[in-house]
Amino acid sequence: MTYEDFFKDYMQDIYARSAAESDFSEVVFTERVCDFLVEQAVLENFTAASYKKQTLGIRVDAYDYSEESDVLTLIVTDYYNDPASLTKTIISTVFKRVVKFFAKGLDSSFYRSLDESDPGFSLARDINAFCSCKKLRRIRFILLSNALLSKSVDDIIPDYDVKGFPCSFDIWDLGRIQRIEESGKSREDIIVDFSVLLKKELPCLPACNSECAYKSYLLVLPGALVAELYDKYGERLLEQNVRTFLQFRGNVNKGMRSTIQNSPEMFFAYNNGITATAEEVVTTEFNGQVSIKSIKNFQIVNGGQTTASLFNTHRKNKTDLSAVHVQAKLTVIPPGETEHIVPKISEYANTQNKVSAADFFSNHPFHLRMEEISRRLWASSSAGSLRETHWYYERVRGQYANAQTNLTLTGKKEFLAVNPRKQMFIKTDLAKYQSSWKMKPHIVSLGAQKTFVRFAEAVSKGWEKNEPEFNELYFKRLIAKAILFRTIDRFVMKQPWYGGYKANIVTYTVAKFSQMIKVTGMFLDLENIWKRQSITDEMENFLIIVAENVNSVIQKTPPGVTNVTEWCKREMCWENVQKISLDIPAQVQDGLIAKTERLYKDSNAKSVQRIDNGIQDQKFVLEKGTLFWNQMIEWSKSNSIFSPKEIGLLQFASRIPYKIPSEKQSLLLVSIEKKATENGFTG
Repeated sequence: MTYEDFFKDYMQDIYARSAAESDFSEVVFTERVCDFLVEQAVLENFTAASYKKQTLGIRVDAYDYSEESDVLTLIVTDYYNDPASLTKTIISTVFKRVVKFFAKGLDSSFYRSLDESDPGFSLARDINAFCSCKKLRRIRFILLSNALLSKSVDDIIPDYDVKGFPCSFDIWDLGRIQRIEESGKSREDIIVDFSVLLKKELPCLPACNSECAYKSYLLVLPGALVAELYDKYGERLLEQNVRTFLQFRGNVNKGMRSTIQNSPEMFFAYNNGITATAEEVVTTEFNGQVSIKSIKNFQIVNGGQTTASLFNTHRKNKTDLSAVHVQAKLTVIPPGETEHIVPKISEYANTQNKVSAADFFSNHPFHLRMEEISRRLWASSSAGSLRETHWYYERVRGQYANAQTNLTLTGKKEFLAVNPRKQMFIKTDLAKYQSSWKMKPHIVSLGAQKTFVRFAEAVSKGWEKNEPEFNELYFKRLIAKAILFRTIDRFVMKQPWYGGYKANIVTYTVAKFSQMIKVTGMFLDLENIWKRQSITDEMENFLIIVAENVNSVIQKTPPGVTNVTEWCKREMCWENVQKISLDIPAQVQDGLIAKTERLYKDSNAKSVQRIDNGIQDQKFVLEKGTLFWNQMIEWSKSNSIFSPKEIGLLQFASRIPYKIPSEKQSLLLVSIEKKATENGFTG
C-alpha cells in the first residue's frame, strides 16, 4: 500500500473519532499514536497536554514520566490534513519548540505565569519539581507526524545536553507506523549490534549443529551491556513474557544487589543468568572461535530479576558494572514459531512468579476463545445503520491488517463494513475495560502493560478454577464495558471543565460508576447495552456529572505531591474518589437488574459453554482421525506414560468412525493427547 493510501485509511478513523473537527483531529491523532507507542512499549504510559504558544515558539502535546527509570518523555506533534513530506527543516523547527518548553520549565517563574487550568501548567510545574529534586536522569523528545519522512533525511538527530540534562530524539512518522502495521509484527525490530555497542563481536559457544531445527548459543554478556539494553529498549526486551515482566517489577533481589556492589567478580558464579530468544543471529568464525556480531529481536524470557538488579543497582546506586558478567542461553526462533516455542522455554526455564502454564501468551485458551467468539458473534446494528457487525478481537498484533492484505478493493470494503476499525480491540484494551469496571482505576493508571499483567494473573486463576465462566455472555458484557468506557472517553475532552488527564478521568469515572451500582446491591444490565450497542442518553448525562466530580477530586493532590498523573496511580486517590457522594437518577436505575436475574443468566451461560466445550472436544478427536490415534498407541509402546484406562480409550478412538467417543471420553482423549505432546509425541 502506498503512503497516500495508508494516510487516507489511517486518517478516516481519526476524523470519525473527532467528528471532523480539525483542531480536535490533531489531538485524536496524538492520542492514537501515543496508544500505539504504548503497545510498542516505547512509552510506559502518557498524558495528553496540548500546549502551544506561537509567539514564544514553544509547544508540547503529551508527556510520560517513568519513576522507575527517571526518564521524562516529551512528545510534540506535526500534523497535516493532506499527505505531506517531513523534511529536515521541519524536524529541526518542531523539536526546537518542545526543547524550548522543557528549558523554560526549569524556571519556576514559567509555570507560575500560567493559569492552573492550562494544559501546560502541570507539566511545567512537574519539570521544575523533578529538576529541583534531581529526579531526572534523561530526557526523551519524540516527534509524531502523519507526514512521510523525507528521503533526504539521512541521519538521526544526535543526542546532546539541554541545560545539563542528557537528551535523545526520536521520530515516528506515518511511514514508520505503516511499516510496523503491515509487517504483522507485534513490535518494531530490535537490532543489538555488538560490533557497535562493544566495539567488538561477542564470543559464544554454539550448542547446536547444522541439522538442529533451532540454533542455540551459550555466551557471556557484560553486566553493563544488560543494563544499557534495558535502559535503551525498556519493556520491549520483556514483551514476550508476562512472567519476566512480573520479575522485573518485583523488588530487586537483595542478594544480587549485594553481590553487584561488594563482589561483582562473583556475580557470574552466583547468578543463574538469563534465558533469551532471537529471531536471527549473525555470527562470524575466526580460528575456530564463533562470535556473534548482531542479534535481531533479542528477548529476555527468563531473567527479569537479574535484569532489574543490574539496571536499578547501576541507576540508583551508581554502581560500576565493569566487573559483572552474566551467563546467557540464546535460542534462535523463526518468527512463525514464536508463540508456540517461547511459552515453553519460559515455563521450563523458570519457576518463579508463576502466572500460568502458558504465561498468558496470545495462544492461551482464554485469548483463543475470545477471538473465536469475536469472529462469529454479531452485534446489533447501531443507530443509523441496518448492518450487523463484529467486535474484532486482535489476539495477535497485525491480525486485523493481515486479514485485509489479499482482499480486492470490494472485499476490503466488505470486511471493514462487517469489522469496523472502531470496533477492533486488543489485549491491553480488554484489560483496561475489565480492570476499570472491577474498580481498579489506580492500577489502570499505571499503564497498559502493568494493567495487563494484573489482569493476566486474575484471569489465569479464574480460568483454572472455573473455565466455563469465560463464555459468550462474558464477551457480551466485556463489549458493553468497552462501549461504556469509550463513550466516556469520547465526551470528556468536549466538556468545558476539562483541562487534561483524560485517561485518568475515564478509568476513575468507570470505576466510580461501578462502585455506586455495587452499593445498591444491583447489577448494571450490561446485556442491554450490548443489544443497544450504546448507553442511554440519561446514563451518558449522569456519567458526565460523575466525570466532572472525578476530575475535581483527582486534582486535589496531598501535600508534597504535585503530579496528578502519579497521584492517580495510588490507591489513596481511589479511596478519595469513592467518597464522592452522588445519587443515581431514577432513569439510570431503570437500567439495573437484581442479583437473582444476574445469577440466572450466569448459570445458563456456563451450561451453554460446557455443551460447547463438549462439542469442541468431540470435534477435535474426530478430526485427528484413526491414523493419529493409532500412531499414539504405537508410540506409547516405547513410552510407558499411559495408564491401562488411557490405553483403552486410545484403542476406542482408533476405531473411528465405527466408534464415536462420547463427550466425556473426548474430554479425556484431549487430556491424553496433551500428555503425549508434552512427553515428546509429534503425531
